[in-house]
Amino acid sequence: MEMKNLKTYSKPLLRISLSFLFLYFSIQQFIAPESWISFVPDIALSLGFTAKTLVLLNAFFELFFGVLLIIGLYTRFSSLVLALHLFGIAFSIGFNPLGMRDLALALATFSVFLNGPDRYCIDFKMQKSKIRKSTDL
Repeated sequence: MEMKNLKTYSKPLLRISLSFLFLYFSIQQFIAPESWISFVPDIALSLGFTAKTLVLLNAFFELFFGVLLIIGLYTRFSSLVLALHLFGIAFSIGFNPLGMRDLALALATFSVFLNGPDRYCIDFKMQKSKIRKSTDL
């Protein structure tokens, strides 16, 4: 297989891998929200929700945007929202191994935003279909 052909898989591989990460963490938060309460920053508790409720809201948030990202629907928007979310988590955790990991994941997610939809995204297929329809007129 040529290197050029391999490059066509790099963008969808990154997008799908990150989607699996968000979906995994979302599922873990739904299964055992108590295990995640210690990660809720004190400032978030000032919103008036319990820590468990915030964990469950975060789980839903990551599930929703993780699904959009894996199917490639609103790819840029979803990846930007998820990247900003991870940047917030990384900065709230601070300069330690977990914070650095989340910063790297935020940057990887931001690169999905910069790349935009790949050829395996619903966005890409819809855009291609619109172009075809406009040239048929």
